[in-house]
Order: sequence, then structure tokens, then C-alpha cells
Amino acid sequence: MGKRILVLGGYGIFGRRISRAIAAMPSVECVIGGRRPRKGRGYNGDNITALTVNAHDPASLRLALDGVFAVVNAVGPFQAHDYTVAETCAGMGVHYVDLAETRAHVDGITRLNRRAQQKHCLIVSGASSVPAVSAALVDMLAPEFDRISDIHVCLSSGNKNPCGEATLRTILSYAGSSFRIKENGRWRNAYGWSESEKVVFPAPVGKRRVYLCDVPDLDIFPTRYGAQTVIFRAGLGLKLFNRGLFLLARARRLGWIKNLTGWAPGLIVASHLFRGFGSAAGGMQVLVRGRKNGEEIQHTASLVARDNNGLMISCSPALALIRKWVERGVADSGAVPCVGLLAWDEIKAEMVSHDIVLVRV
Repeated sequence: MGKRILVLGGYGIFGRRISRAIAAMPSVECVIGGRRPRKGRGYNGDNITALTVNAHDPASLRLALDGVFAVVNAVGPFQAHDYTVAETCAGMGVHYVDLAETRAHVDGITRLNRRAQQKHCLIVSGASSVPAVSAALVDMLAPEFDRISDIHVCLSSGNKNPCGEATLRTILSYAGSSFRIKENGRWRNAYGWSESEKVVFPAPVGKRRVYLCDVPDLDIFPTRYGAQTVIFRAGLGLKLFNRGLFLLARARRLGWIKNLTGWAPGLIVASHLFRGFGSAAGGMQVLVRGRKNGEEIQHTASLVARDNNGLMISCSPALALIRKWVERGVADSGAVPCVGLLAWDEIKAEMVSHDIVLVRV
């Protein structure tokens, strides 16, 4: 019997992909945990089982964690102060990783650091496109510089990629709301889904419009890299949806709408109606500026995902971390964001079979 890995949210858009990949790993037993395990019948095989568990109930979690080596939490959206699963894992000495991209949630995971150290387990938040993949790409480019001044990260999804309600709720939670960014050495207020720019990705993604987003990188990168400007922007696959979300964000900023998250179900229905339009290709780009031997230089690393494979950019860090833990053990303990834990090559290894390519300039 291999190490037992419990995947919470294993029936969702990200969880399905993660569960199947973990089940294919040697020396691993994959368990999908959810409130309705009957939905997991199509997954069941020699290496996948289903388990009833309520991720919001500590008592239910404690029962499910018996004999578990590590938990992958794919149950979003990840709220700022909801660490129920992570806290339970830390209390029982079970390793934990989630796919959170919420700034406050990832930043706040360190509150569990002492408890995790006492129980000799590692609690990791943010094993997703941000901050895990973005940081790994910056780390890859960093040796080209003596000093880094600017980091610009952008992400644009393919319209034919499925969009989960939890992901959309995360975007809607900050669209039109104020948050702080560091630009030219000073912190200033910005608003979610505003200040758009056009960014050119390598083919077949091409030119896309992207908007300001509130992500963990905005806090982590100025300290980690000494950057004086850190900006993150993202965009949807269709101009119609980009423009529509911009108008909703504007209405919230003006006080016409108080809460946008309630719009998520309707917007999901709309996305299904327009699934046949636009491109299946998506991408992620990291542009770094700085100095080398006294000269101003810049380098860019872009990920291009074809044929609806963009979701694997977000899934790959969690898979790479589980594979590393299973094969090499877990050397550290504590509670940290998923930055500096994985080299780019380790993340890339989870992408190679999904038609995701790296383009460096």
C-alpha cells in the first residue's frame, strides 16, 4: 500500500485533473474526498477511492485524515480567514497543499507556522499559477540580472477552457475593490479589473487585453526580489467577457453594486453559452526588468497552453510538490506560501504531457 493522498474537491475542474495525475504516481493511493462520493464512481479504479468528508467540519476532517500522508485542497474559493482544512492538518501532523490564489489567504498561512513545526508537518498555500508558477519563472530568469527592478506578470485564459464557479468568485471578490500595489518604489491604491493593457503572447495566443488583479505576488515579490514595481494582470478569453467584467467592476467601485460574487452562477451559465467562440489557447507571461553589468535589460518567459490545457498551469505546482514529497520525503516543517519550494524544472515535468511550452526571450 502506497502513501495515501487525500484530494479535497476532487470532483471539480482542477481536482479532477489533480486526482487522475496523482493516481498515476507510483507508491501512491489517491482518495477523493467530498460530500457526495457517489459522484466519484467514474474515477474509481485500482488506485482511486472515494470518501465522504465535509471540508468545513473539523470533526469530519479528522476522521478522513486518519492514515493520510498529505492533503491537496482544491476546494475554493479560499477565503482570507478560513483555514479549517489547513489547521486540522497542522494539528494532526498531515502535510497540506492548496491551490489558493487569494492574496490574504496565502499571506496568512504563516499563522499556522508554529503549530506545523510542533507536529513536524509542512503546510503550503498557493501551489497554483500564482505565486508558485510565477515565482518559479522569476527564479529561472533572476540569474540573468545583477538587480531586479520590475516584475510584470500576466495571464490570459482560453475561452474554451472550463471556468469553475470558485475561480470566478475569487476574481469577483476583488473586481472593483481597492488594493495596494508597489510601483516605482512606492505603494499606491489600485482597483481590481482596471488599468487594462494589451500584451502580446507567443502564438497561437497572440494579443490579449489584461486587467489589474489582486494576487499574493504583490506582497511576496517586492521582498523576495527587491523589485520596485510588481504588477499582475489577467484577462478572459473573450473581449465580451473582459468588457462586461470591467463594467461590473466599475459599477462596484462607484457603489452601484455592493457585492459581485453573487453574479458568479449567472456568469458561469453565460460562459457555457459562448464556449464555442474564441480560442482554446491560453498563456502566462513573466517580464522582468533590471540591470546587468550596469546596463538596463529585460527578459521574458511565456507559457503557451494549447487545446484547453491552460488549467494544468495551475494544477502543476501541487502535483510537483506531492511527487517530491512522496519520492524524496518532506525535509522541512512549518507553514509557508508556495515560493522557493519548487524549481522550474520540477513544475515543468508536470506540464510536458499537456502541450504546454515555455518560450524565453
